[in-house]
Amino acid sequence: MRRPHPVPERRAALWVEAARAYSQQGRLADGYQALRTAETCAAQDVRRPAVRELVADMAARDRRRTLPELHRFSRRLGVTA
Repeated sequence: MRRPHPVPERRAALWVEAARAYSQQGRLADGYQALRTAETCAAQDVRRPAVRELVADMAARDRRRTLPELHRFSRRLGVTA
């Protein structure tokens, strides 16, 4: 039996939760990549307040700015860190 592909919003939610888990582990680069994957699944879901808050937290924790792409992503979402 063939399993249906999950809807894009569900795939995006899975990637956002992965990003949250990576962030909690201090793996900001992996979290950023998970958020970008979520954005490719369902861009509108990445603009939700809870996700924007996650992005702001991740950018603030990257004090040395070792992930410039994360900071560009946060600016693109209109999030200040």
